[in-house]
Amino acid sequence: MPDLAIERPGRIMTTSNPCDSDNGSTGIRSAKTDDATWFDEFTIELRLLAVPGSAIGDAVASAREFLADAGTSAEECFGSPKRYADELDLPTIPRKAVNGAGLRAGLGVLGLIGFLVSALPLVQGEAVSVDLPTLSMFAVVFIGAVLMPTFLSSLARVRPRAWMVVVAALLGFALPIGLSLWTDSAQSLFTVSALVIVIVSALLVLVPAIWSQVRHSLRDDPIVEPGGTPAPRPSISTRLFLGMITWSMVILSIVIWLFVLFGEPIER
Repeated sequence: MPDLAIERPGRIMTTSNPCDSDNGSTGIRSAKTDDATWFDEFTIELRLLAVPGSAIGDAVASAREFLADAGTSAEECFGSPKRYADELDLPTIPRKAVNGAGLRAGLGVLGLIGFLVSALPLVQGEAVSVDLPTLSMFAVVFIGAVLMPTFLSSLARVRPRAWMVVVAALLGFALPIGLSLWTDSAQSLFTVSALVIVIVSALLVLVPAIWSQVRHSLRDDPIVEPGGTPAPRPSISTRLFLGMITWSMVILSIVIWLFVLFGEPIER
């Protein structure tokens, strides 16, 4: 069978025969998908490849146009979303050597941990005792921030499973308990003023959040179909969700301080 082709003015996009081997790849989440899910996964794959929003809109519109005349499903027509996105070889946005989103998220988490270890000592007028578990925790967070872009790209292609939720819950309970037990038996290496850690932590939490908020509003990349125009503003629910993500570390920091300020007198 000949290759399938999608024609638009000035562009021809082709995909291999869907019966050809796909090297075991079945797309992002599932082996069998309806057309709506296929196009959602196709859009995600193009985003993961750093394709500009205008080019994504053109590719999706082209695929829908061809599919309307093909009389078959998107999966049968184009194959897996991942393979088809790779085959199109669309222009991409140059990737930076340092992933800004991962770096800002990592800095925010470091600031959050800084509040965890320094808020109570500051209220009690004590210095922060730094031991090996504390240093190890900061190192793990830093490594996690570096690997976060790769982790998120892989996670986007995985269908959520019940065992993943169970493992995440167990780790969420086991890691703090294990760290607490390790800290109790660890020997202090040196002490640092709690006020210094609080100031640095505040900068690590606030600066990335403010930068992300400004950068998002100035450098958005909406998906726009050919001949269309981007929506003037996202919906209220979208803006609220993005705002919660952007300011999540600040919100968690406020929760920590509320617990320290109001929970400590209750304990006494």
